[in-house]
Amino acid sequence: MKILLNDENYEIAENSSITMLFQKLGKEDLRGWAVAVNGNIISKYDFEKTFLCEEDRVILIQATQGG
Repeated sequence: MKILLNDENYEIAENSSITMLFQKLGKEDLRGWAVAVNGNIISKYDFEKTFLCEEDRVILIQATQGG
């Protein structure tokens, strides 16, 4: 199924959770990541039980340190 990931078309399997999306992206460490689906912020505690739907708009943002 198709989603919009950071404003780019992306293909994922049906019934994929946010955790599964991170795994597909090769990101095992979820610390420091913020996720919004269709404009709603998703708590990291809900990544595993939040399932994506066709044409969902997903924004992934990683916190960084700087000075």
